[in-house]
Amino acid sequence: MKSSFRYILVVTFIAAVIVIVFLQFNSSQSINQLINGNEDLMNVLKLKMELQQVQENVTQLETETKSIVIRGQDLRDGRFEHQVKKVNQSFGTLDSFETDPVIGAGILQLKQQVNKKIDLNKEVLRTFAGDGKDAAETLINDQEEALLSDSIRNLSHRIDRQYQVSVIQLIRNADQNGRNAKTFGTILAVIAAVASLLAFGYISYKMGEQQRLIHQLNVSEQRARRSAEAKENFLANMSHEIRTPLNAILGFTGLLQRKQTADAEAERYTGLIHKAGENLLQIVNNILDISKIEAGMMPVEKAAFNIRETVATIEHLYRPRSDEKGLTLSVQVGEAVPEFIEGDEVRLTQILVNLISNAIKFTERGGITVTADVKQAAGNKLLLAFMVSDTGMGMDASERAAVFARFRQGDDSIIRRYGGSGLGLTIVKDLVQLLQGSIELTSEKGTGTVFTILLPFGLADGTNSTAGNTPVNTSESEWMHKRLLVVEDNEMNRLLLAQLLKGWQLPFDLAPDGREAIRLLRERHYDLVLMDIQMPEMDGYTTTAVIRNELKNPVPVVAMTADALTSQKEKCLQAGMNDYLSKPLDEAVLHRLLVQLLQSPHGATAAAHAPVTTPQDNELRYLRLDYLHAVSRGNKEYEKEIMEQFCEIVPEELERIQTAWEQGDTDRVRKTAHSMQTTLAALGLTADTEELLSALEKTEPADPSFEQVYRQLYGICQHALEEAAVYYTKHYS
Repeated sequence: MKSSFRYILVVTFIAAVIVIVFLQFNSSQSINQLINGNEDLMNVLKLKMELQQVQENVTQLETETKSIVIRGQDLRDGRFEHQVKKVNQSFGTLDSFETDPVIGAGILQLKQQVNKKIDLNKEVLRTFAGDGKDAAETLINDQEEALLSDSIRNLSHRIDRQYQVSVIQLIRNADQNGRNAKTFGTILAVIAAVASLLAFGYISYKMGEQQRLIHQLNVSEQRARRSAEAKENFLANMSHEIRTPLNAILGFTGLLQRKQTADAEAERYTGLIHKAGENLLQIVNNILDISKIEAGMMPVEKAAFNIRETVATIEHLYRPRSDEKGLTLSVQVGEAVPEFIEGDEVRLTQILVNLISNAIKFTERGGITVTADVKQAAGNKLLLAFMVSDTGMGMDASERAAVFARFRQGDDSIIRRYGGSGLGLTIVKDLVQLLQGSIELTSEKGTGTVFTILLPFGLADGTNSTAGNTPVNTSESEWMHKRLLVVEDNEMNRLLLAQLLKGWQLPFDLAPDGREAIRLLRERHYDLVLMDIQMPEMDGYTTTAVIRNELKNPVPVVAMTADALTSQKEKCLQAGMNDYLSKPLDEAVLHRLLVQLLQSPHGATAAAHAPVTTPQDNELRYLRLDYLHAVSRGNKEYEKEIMEQFCEIVPEELERIQTAWEQGDTDRVRKTAHSMQTTLAALGLTADTEELLSALEKTEPADPSFEQVYRQLYGICQHALEEAAVYYTKHYS
């Protein structure tokens, strides 16, 4: 709405209010005058009646006097006095008119004439009492009394006529006032109607404008959501697509470095490639971290950890680099710092690693000092101060102002000399803010640099935190008294979980779908439920809703899904689940989660952490059996069963996808593709098939890319099945 229109609207509103007030005032005045005119009209009627009453009472007084004289009645009966009283009472109302400017004088004159009439009648009665009847009759017949009666009558008529003339004018005024009031009322009604229409139109316009704004906001929100999802998917794909070849480069160059060779130049080249790969990987990790923070996808976890072990691990990591440059590295944790704290160990490690790495990079002589101490403590809340100081080149004011900016270092000479992307300190600042902490920088050119970080943590129970690190005899584990329910529709995943839980001597039951899980939960008690998300009949979300809302069962529920994005985890937690595991399941992660949720001071950690020797088979091109051997722990029967299930299930799932597509059942295509992620991950095919299966999960009806994606997936699976058949014959037949 333009500002000029707003001003016009305000002025119009004020003018309308003034007009309404003016009309209302005049209307009120007219109504008051009309009311007063009506009162005057009522007074006319009252005056007329009172004048008639006076005449009647006077006549009755005269009649009573004559009756007494003619009949010779006794004067002591009081009849005459009573009639006199009535005459006087007749003037009770007329007295109020004495102040009237029109008839006030006539009322006084009438009152005098009536009093004379009363006095004359009293004289007649006194004469009757003293001189007799004849003398009294003589007075009665005297002309004076007749004249008084005529005077009273004429005076009453004259008063009545005078008052009627004034009242007629009042009636005309009242009539005019009534018409004025009616006119003003009509104008007010018209103005009110117009104002109501204008107000209704304005409100309708604003409501329409609000609806349009809401629609625009919804559209913007949907676009932002789609953009966030696209960015999330892009980050996931970039993380996989870039890190995979870099890890291969680093892995193979590492093998070449360990291989003895007489070619010194080749060794130098290999070392340069390895260092360049590490730098590139660090840059990629930094860019991905910044993108995750911006997209709100950087998760912050709260878990108990040993702060001294964390700092010691970081010291051990950077001790060789500092020794290589001839620098001292001193790490100190204050005595006031508790052994176990609760917070995000990963983010803290990332912050300290970036700061220490920078300190070593920009320090040529002297050393680096890392300290941790308690800044504040209140209840179970801690504020820890971490200080990383060095004796390096330091920074001037302009460099300090730009130190946290992206892709910025002190000057171009620093970039040429030390390299780097200029993202490390940016990530540090973002992570500190993400953890609701603060960071300060103190530095002078040539005297070194000091970074001081304040981060909030919770005070953790050290007993629970160390439960997963103390090996015990599995036969003595308290898990023997617990029982789990595994809800999983994928046969191979059920075999995997059964193998792990048996190794930890943890009793369990298996349910192939949500309906069976609900039936089992109605029949017996379980201490924890491992819940697959995508299942036929009843998915994990629906099953959890039934557990929480219908069964009112507080049993911990842990989601298991091949979708490892952060948004999926949040969705699971919002659905009422307690935690989340991504497939393929990591044995150590699952074990730590069971220790936490089952609240057992013991655990089958020997099985979870014992070293495993993975057989190598250089003939395998598609299969990667590290995960299978790690889970089986030498159990050949389990490995054999997994291989058999793989060779049986994969062709069935491929055929199911093809048939569903031909029938136009895209929902079944998506569900089968999701299920295949677990099947193929069991034998290490995730890297080759993840992108293809994700594309099938997002497929739309009549998608032209389906055939190409399916052919690629089918080809990889056929090669993997051939390798599996050869491997099975070689090792298990």
